[in-house]
Amino acid sequence: MLYYRDKGKGKVIIFLHGFLENSRMWRFFQNNLSRKYRVITIDLPGHGRSSKKTNEVNRMEDMAKKVNKVLEYLKIDNVTIIGHSMGGYVALAFADLYKYKVSGLCLFYSTTLPDDESKKEQRLKAAEIAVKNPKEFFRVSIPNLFAPKNVSQMQAEIKTAISWAKHASLTGISAALKGMRLRKDRTDVVRNLDKPVLIILGKYDNAIKNSELKNKLDGVENLSIHEISTGHMGALEAPKECLEIIEAWMNRNFN
Repeated sequence: MLYYRDKGKGKVIIFLHGFLENSRMWRFFQNNLSRKYRVITIDLPGHGRSSKKTNEVNRMEDMAKKVNKVLEYLKIDNVTIIGHSMGGYVALAFADLYKYKVSGLCLFYSTTLPDDESKKEQRLKAAEIAVKNPKEFFRVSIPNLFAPKNVSQMQAEIKTAISWAKHASLTGISAALKGMRLRKDRTDVVRNLDKPVLIILGKYDNAIKNSELKNKLDGVENLSIHEISTGHMGALEAPKECLEIIEAWMNRNFN
């Protein structure tokens, strides 16, 4: 079973990390939100303490099923699920497979849209490079996830993100990249969920096509979108602002 960390009591929030990350990225959020909610953070396959055994390809649906195994073990059948980047793709797959268990969904610097053909090719090349020289892959790729204006002043945060990446296995890195390129368009999952949905985006995020996503979701009821002045790594670039947005959304919809 996947590694998880469980803290607090009350309505359940599940946090799913992104590619090259692990549950450590949510410590600030878990420590604060667990004063009012039961907060569970999970290491996805191939990452963190769940890195030892993994498939050659980790599809988002397969990861969602493993997340569900954790919930079954804990006897939890109703959750608000929050996912960063790849974790958002897994959260969407979870909502697709287990809609009846989802009380709310937050895409945290993530998207409902699939990879285009160019991005799919980039994923395969990245998988090859990462396995051959992971240290160089981390050194080059992770700073690019931060807003350009933040890179020079956030070297400590960049080092933190690189330290998370070192806890992913090489097979896990490759499997995640191959799985992300196979994911389908799940815009209809959000349109048909009929539950509160929150999307947090970064104005300087090169990993997400913000305008295209907002256009696709135009007119969706129960949807809140916040776009703040960060790159892709809001949990490190603006943790307090992101926490305030999540707390306000939770208070508005689940209390």
